[in-house]
Amino acid sequence: MIDATWFSQPFRPDGGITAEGLRNQLGRPALSVLTVLVRESAQNSWDAKLAADVRYSLDLTTVSPVHRQAWVDLLLPGAPRESSAGRTVPDLLRSQSIRYLAVSDRGTTGLGGPTRSDVHAEPNQRAWLSFVLNSGEKQDVDGGGGTYGYGKGAFFLASRVSTVLIYTRFVDEGRLRSRLIGSALLTSTTIDDVPYTGRHWWGVPADGYCEPLSDGAADNIAARLGLPGFREDETGTTVVVLDPDLTDPAVDDRSEMSVEEAGRFLADAAGWNLWPLTLEGRARRLHIAVNAHGVRVEVPSEQNDAVLANFAAAYRLAAAESEPNIRCGNPKKGLGRFAYVDTFGAKATAAAAAELGLSGSPHHVCCMRSPDLVVQYLEQPAKPHPEVGYAGVFKVEEDLDATFAKSEPPTHDAWVDAQLSGREATFVRVYRRRLSEECAAVVGPKAKEVRVAQVPVGPVAQRLGFLLSTVGGTGAAEPVLSGHPVDDGNPSDPGRPSSGGVSPQGGSAGASAGSAYGTAGSGGTGSSGARRRGRPVLVGSPYFRSRSGRVILAQKVRIQAGTVVRGTAAVITGEGGAETAKPAGSSQPQVLGWQCNGVFAAGDVFAAGDESVEADLLINPVEDAAVEIGVEVTA
Repeated sequence: MIDATWFSQPFRPDGGITAEGLRNQLGRPALSVLTVLVRESAQNSWDAKLAADVRYSLDLTTVSPVHRQAWVDLLLPGAPRESSAGRTVPDLLRSQSIRYLAVSDRGTTGLGGPTRSDVHAEPNQRAWLSFVLNSGEKQDVDGGGGTYGYGKGAFFLASRVSTVLIYTRFVDEGRLRSRLIGSALLTSTTIDDVPYTGRHWWGVPADGYCEPLSDGAADNIAARLGLPGFREDETGTTVVVLDPDLTDPAVDDRSEMSVEEAGRFLADAAGWNLWPLTLEGRARRLHIAVNAHGVRVEVPSEQNDAVLANFAAAYRLAAAESEPNIRCGNPKKGLGRFAYVDTFGAKATAAAAAELGLSGSPHHVCCMRSPDLVVQYLEQPAKPHPEVGYAGVFKVEEDLDATFAKSEPPTHDAWVDAQLSGREATFVRVYRRRLSEECAAVVGPKAKEVRVAQVPVGPVAQRLGFLLSTVGGTGAAEPVLSGHPVDDGNPSDPGRPSSGGVSPQGGSAGASAGSAYGTAGSGGTGSSGARRRGRPVLVGSPYFRSRSGRVILAQKVRIQAGTVVRGTAAVITGEGGAETAKPAGSSQPQVLGWQCNGVFAAGDVFAAGDESVEADLLINPVEDAAVEIGVEVTA
């Protein structure tokens, strides 16, 4: 059996790059280390795609007692002890728990080719050289997203001991081959008058360099360490990040997330940054799996997140454009394709989305180029109504892909025209200006502001139907504490509010029987007399119920003694305002009346007597519309 050990790389006579230089090649990203890791590692995996379906997984776990001794026996002897981060590999291996994050891809080429840099290799046989040994070498792949070849630095930045294990399987001349090596980027130093680069390798030391464990030896050691393996003739790569940095990016005190919280963040980061590659109907598609301590964490997608569903709809609309609709006038050139959809009630709430600039109702354009990886969410003016937004997609024309790629920093998270000159700089500058013009037209003239207090709802529910409710004067919202009564004595109708949400298809969502959702809050102003008498209070969310065999909408309202109120209902347009004219062939929502203590009173006005009461405002619903329900004090 081949014994693996650590090897410290000395400087060659003709020089070499230090470990610090390699770590610094990504600069100081504005995004968290976990988000950068997801973006860079997924891009590497996508560039290496071999099959139609690429499986990309993130497994955050702790070494089990079964494998712990193997980690100590194999990795501790000779492990480098110096570290600029203050913690060393020996410190980790002697700790009570050895935590790691395994980033894996399958259905990819794996890392084949020569294992030393001074050997000639064909362009399609440089994967090992590009990812493991050399620096700044971009792989020559069709549709690749990388431009700097520095993405591997993200793995080391994410490790608190700046150390990774690399386990890969590939096909070489028709035969499956395996390799396993360890790599650390620590601090350059001089020991016994010998200068070292700070790069360390764990493998089989050779003459002045380190070879990986190969084939059966690699598979055997990987199994002893408990690393994710390969099935049958499967190829791909697993990079194991030792002692991952789980610092919470949402706080400033460098608090550490739990494994479960970090798993949730990784899943969200994968969903918000990689969603275009996961869409149904793609010829080649990325399948993402995230696990925390062996428990699967749901990844946001167009199937389970309303905002991403709208971005996906905009993506498909942009792809359907026959010609580029974002153009430069001087010189005349099509820059890319842009499309958007209106959103109603869909909200981004994840910390990973907030890190990308997305919070609440979207008013952003997702920018991308040919690999279909998210470059950035470009914030644009918001619509007046806080529940109404829009999700846009802009994709660069393929013949300008290289130009826009050159404008990106090493982390690929922006397009910066200052990095270019001449026409290329003009193209990058003009695209942003044209998008701003398009989005200004989408938003339209500013309407009056409406203040809305939020009622939580699950993301799946958001996709089915949507309602808004407001109170004139100084209304407030209260959560529903119990079920609603029915008005026709039908015991089969429990009368409870059910789930709803938004449509991802541009335009407003359909509110259908059995699905409804609303928010409650305050908007507008009331008279001083209304304020003295007391404000109406919306109780819970609007919901669907039955009355005399018909499906109607209901909103429970608490009305103060001696107060007269009027109920209103209107369709909300994509601009966030109320629809005042009835579209041809369609109807408007209509207030039917009020229900109080089992008594129904037709009409939109309701007068409370000497005591405060709770009454249901009943409305005839409208399909395929976002409806705003209002209650205002009249006397």
